[in-house]
Amino acid sequence: MTVTIARLLTVPAVGGYYCEDLEALQADSVPLSERYTAPPATPGFRAVREVAEALSVGLVLDDGRVAWGDCVGVAYAGKAGRDPVFRAGEGEATIRRTVAPILEGRKVLAFRPLAEEIDRLTEPVEVERPKEGFSRRDFLTTPARLLEAAVEGTEKGLAPVERVTVERPLHTAVRYGVSQALLAAVAMARGVTMAEVIAEEWELPPPTEPVPIHAQSGTDRYANAEKMIVRRLASLPHALVDDIPSQVGQDGTKLVQYVRWLRARIQELGGADYRPTIHLDVHGALGRICDNDLGRLLGRLYALEKAAQPYPLRVESPLILETREAQIEAMARLREYVRMRGMSVQLVADEWANTLEDIQAFVEAGAADLIQVKMPDLGSVHNAVEAVLTCKRGGVEAFLGGSCVETDVSARVSVHVALATRPAMMLAKPGMGVDEGVMVVSNEMARTLALVRAREGGKNHRGTEDTEDLIN
Repeated sequence: MTVTIARLLTVPAVGGYYCEDLEALQADSVPLSERYTAPPATPGFRAVREVAEALSVGLVLDDGRVAWGDCVGVAYAGKAGRDPVFRAGEGEATIRRTVAPILEGRKVLAFRPLAEEIDRLTEPVEVERPKEGFSRRDFLTTPARLLEAAVEGTEKGLAPVERVTVERPLHTAVRYGVSQALLAAVAMARGVTMAEVIAEEWELPPPTEPVPIHAQSGTDRYANAEKMIVRRLASLPHALVDDIPSQVGQDGTKLVQYVRWLRARIQELGGADYRPTIHLDVHGALGRICDNDLGRLLGRLYALEKAAQPYPLRVESPLILETREAQIEAMARLREYVRMRGMSVQLVADEWANTLEDIQAFVEAGAADLIQVKMPDLGSVHNAVEAVLTCKRGGVEAFLGGSCVETDVSARVSVHVALATRPAMMLAKPGMGVDEGVMVVSNEMARTLALVRAREGGKNHRGTEDTEDLIN
């Protein structure tokens, strides 16, 4: 029996953490208690820190069932080519005006073509632009964050402005949430898991094995790292950097000291048979303290590698430059310097690897050992599937990531993408508390594998042996 989408529901929701203006935080230390009222530096923010908004989208099927997805963005929105902070009210208006007329009455037959159709949708938006210095072609292809920055400049008297209407792609958060609901609806219609839908439509092997989990500590980098160690996670601790003087140090020594502490705690709490990868996301901080000088930056990486030994080390976003092209060139050169010096540290790309095209460019340039496929940044879920497969075909490891501001719904969908595509690891989400995110993704993974194996006639229907493997 064919299932049809009868109507769409939208419900304002909340994300699992906070959106923060990284540019403001790294430019000047802002105490946590002041971030909720401090003026932002990045267009789209209302304050340096604000509660992440989300929007639940329900596809009401004609048999009464409802397939849900959550529209949500990322914590550091509006930076390095990303869409601005997601606003639930604007997303709801977009869905009612643009998405609902397309989907209501549609038959739920396959995920991929429906997701691709939604991902291609555009909507008219009236904006201000400088009258001089922009060609129409430049304006239509400029990311929203840059346009907003240009408008902000004109308000300060830098140039005259004019109001124009342009067609833009839907916000990535809208495409992300609607595609989650579509994937869930197809899985309901077929009576299988979302992972099996992806495997079938991309002609991949059925999911049979768990995917290693990586967690992020947030600013509580000591207590949360210990939680990860006792849970024996495969990769840790991310170690948020939003205050360079206290977390990295102007010469990098504070971060080295932290890695030494981390190494000691792994040995004390984990034992000799536990060998996780130490994965640090420095959000460009090493570049800032080194004035983006690659030689000096290499020295900082060498010190971190020595501090981490005998554990393998990854460093994500060691520097963040102003354009994708500059970022790729610098990362590729830095990676070459690492190899020439005989170092083992792996470089991870995140910033400027926002779209499938971006990720392909990083892969082709050899600009990373591992790329974070940050799911909300890619819009529709099918793009994340393609991104992981693109990395693997190009000989680059994929990290199926996302954001602490995501929700339980989007995190569970991510698990199914991971099981079907087999990245090197996936992010525990939502939130920054470690325990909750690990629980959501590991339990969803265990349940899904149990269902798949039961259908495949497997002997282990309880999945007890495999639950331990989820985090190792």
